[in-house]
Amino acid sequence: MNIFSKCDHVLASGINAVLATIIDASAGTPGKPGFKLLVTANGELFGTVGGGALENRAIEEARRVLETGRSRVFHFNMADLGMECGGSADLLIEFLEAVSPFVLFGGGHIGRALCPILQSIGFTVTVYDARTEITGYFKEKGAQVVPGDYNDINSHAGVIRSADYCIIATHGHEHDYEVLRQLLLTGKSFRYIGLIGSKRKVEVTVKRLEDEGVSIPPYVYTPIGLKTGAVTAGEIAVSIAAEVVAVKNNYKADHMRIVNTEK
Repeated sequence: MNIFSKCDHVLASGINAVLATIIDASAGTPGKPGFKLLVTANGELFGTVGGGALENRAIEEARRVLETGRSRVFHFNMADLGMECGGSADLLIEFLEAVSPFVLFGGGHIGRALCPILQSIGFTVTVYDARTEITGYFKEKGAQVVPGDYNDINSHAGVIRSADYCIIATHGHEHDYEVLRQLLLTGKSFRYIGLIGSKRKVEVTVKRLEDEGVSIPPYVYTPIGLKTGAVTAGEIAVSIAAEVVAVKNNYKADHMRIVNTEK
C-alpha cells in the first residue's frame, strides 16, 4: 500500500491524519524532497522523512497540527537538531480531515436535496428509511441505504455507532419522535442531531421527551437549519447544510432552534 492509498484508507475510516512532506532539503540531509510521513490521530505512522532527530521533530509537530487542525510549513536546521550531517530541510505538515459519517433518517424531498450537498462537503451519507422504494435514487448518488423500522433503529446499531451527525426528517411526526428518543437513549454523544419541524411540533416533542425523563442535550438542533427564510426543499437543504458546517467548525451562527439556545 503506497502512502496515498494509506491516506485514503485512514480518512475513510473516520480518522484524522497529518501528512508531512519534505518540500526542500540541502545536500547531506537524510530526507530528500518528496519524502513523506503520515501520522494518524490514533498514533499510527507510515512512511518516512529520513529518520533520526528530523523525523522525531516532524512527528512532534505533526501531533500539534493534529490538535489545531492548521497546516504549517517548518524549517529545520540539522545542527540545531543535533544531527552531524548538517544542512537544512523545509517540511509541509498538512492536516487531513477524515470523512465524517452522516445518517439521514428519512429519504423524502429534504433528504434527496440534502444528500449531494453533504457529500460535497466531505460527509459519507447513509440513508435510513422504512420505505424500500427510495433505495434506487440514493444508491445512484453514492449513498448507502439501510431499510429499517423507525421503531427499532437499534437493530442497526453499527450505523448509529459510526455516525457523529444525524438528521431526522422521516415521513411522519411519530416516526421523527421515535427516532430522536432512541438516539438520545443510546448514551452516545453526537456532534449534531437535527430534527425537522415547526415550532409547535418541536415544543410538543420536547415536552413528550421531558415527561418520559429524557433530557435534550445541547447537540440537538430543532427546528433545524439557519435563519435564511428558506421555503423550498432545496433552500431548506442549503440552510441545514450551512448549520452543519457551522457546528462542525464551532462557528456561532443564527440558528432556528428554540431549545438549548443558552448552551
